[in-house]
Amino acid sequence: MQAWSKISRMPAPAIKKMQNELLHKMINEELAVRHPYYRTLFKDNNINPSEIRGVEDLSKLPFTEKKDILPREDDLQYPKKFVLEVPAGEDEKGKKKGFSLFGKKDKGSDIDDYKLHTLYFSAGRTAKPVPFEYTHYDLRNLKEAGMRAFDILGIIRDDTMINAFTYAPNVYYWQMFYSMIGIGSTSLQSGGGKVLGMEKILKAMDNLEAPVFVCAPGYTLFALQTLDFFGFSAEELERIILGIDYIPMEVVEKVKKLMTSVGAKDQKVQRMYFISEAKSGWAECAPGYGYHTNPDHILFEIVDPVSGDVLGEGEKGEVVVTHLDTRGTVLLRCKTGDVATGGLVTEPCPNCKRTVPRIMGDIERTAMYYEMQGKEGPVHFNGNHLRKKMMAREDVLLWYAELNRNQSEDSLKVVLKGVSGTDEAALMKSLETELQDEFKVPVTLENSTLDAAANKIGIEKFITEQVIFDNRNQ
Repeated sequence: MQAWSKISRMPAPAIKKMQNELLHKMINEELAVRHPYYRTLFKDNNINPSEIRGVEDLSKLPFTEKKDILPREDDLQYPKKFVLEVPAGEDEKGKKKGFSLFGKKDKGSDIDDYKLHTLYFSAGRTAKPVPFEYTHYDLRNLKEAGMRAFDILGIIRDDTMINAFTYAPNVYYWQMFYSMIGIGSTSLQSGGGKVLGMEKILKAMDNLEAPVFVCAPGYTLFALQTLDFFGFSAEELERIILGIDYIPMEVVEKVKKLMTSVGAKDQKVQRMYFISEAKSGWAECAPGYGYHTNPDHILFEIVDPVSGDVLGEGEKGEVVVTHLDTRGTVLLRCKTGDVATGGLVTEPCPNCKRTVPRIMGDIERTAMYYEMQGKEGPVHFNGNHLRKKMMAREDVLLWYAELNRNQSEDSLKVVLKGVSGTDEAALMKSLETELQDEFKVPVTLENSTLDAAANKIGIEKFITEQVIFDNRNQ
């Protein structure tokens, strides 16, 4: 990765030229030479790698999907096919770097750039966890991506931070860890509810007088709504950085209101977007201005989820990732299952004036698109919209939904725990009508205890809470 001061202000034509050069180099010097999967793919499909000279040529290549990377029942080592092989003949060169004949510096490949350092996984929310190998080279890039995100967010060394992302072998937690270490700030790597638990996290935020809280949106809402119960103060809280999960603007506004209600000094809420397949994440300078990407690290395409056609500037579509500067696991045209409702834009950010490509809008999961059977035929049910509606409500503390099949018709059951003092009977009556009108399937509402709801969705067990359960095939 190059100097951020240069990349972040580079004109769009120069960014495209740079990406064309990086793509050609990655495909021809790395993938065609030492990538088992793509080397075979090029050969089997009669693809000449040298003819892939730029972004426009990517459409000549097939997509990679998560199912392609997963271990096989008869071959648990199958994901290794997506890992770059160590360059042949570099062993001796890699042992010692020095000056060769005529004093010229030996600049051969560093073997450590290709050796496995650590293994991270996708979250496994909608499929089996996918393994991703990181080398020292990748970890340097991960730290750089985190430092760039902090620059976009406006985080400085003096900011004391609580990292409440769930401790796990995934890019979300570790990018935040490395960037906090890199910036040299006082920080607590709490491990989230899975490690410390809500009470100890809130106590740490209170005792450290931490102005910055980093957390998944659902857990953040739960923390702010239960802070009074635990008897802690949020007087020093100034900023919350939301990441990992679905963060529509309605949730941003709700978090701001909750920060006001608990006496926070300021109500600044910012968002980050992480993709396991991209081996990094990106930040918004301010909500709504888009996730500012790293064009010297990852090339993005936005495609139609069904046809695979590449879409134009600002069009809603699925996010596709191509690595430009990685080692370890390397992916080419990998479909992520994420849909950017505002697409990809390349004009300069009107807020911060940075010129890097930005991913816009809400990030929906295609796995949350369901086909349900109604009385009059198929009904398209967007679970992302249900999540947005339920997360934004100020009278709901915890909730989850079940998709059920009753003979030939599907139905939706929503189970919830209202905020303390809420008339839950009135809430469920009004919400039942509202949801049924919007989603066009039979809807029932049911109340729950706090413990039952928390245990069902895994609020302190999983990386992010699980809130939609499809029971129709059970």
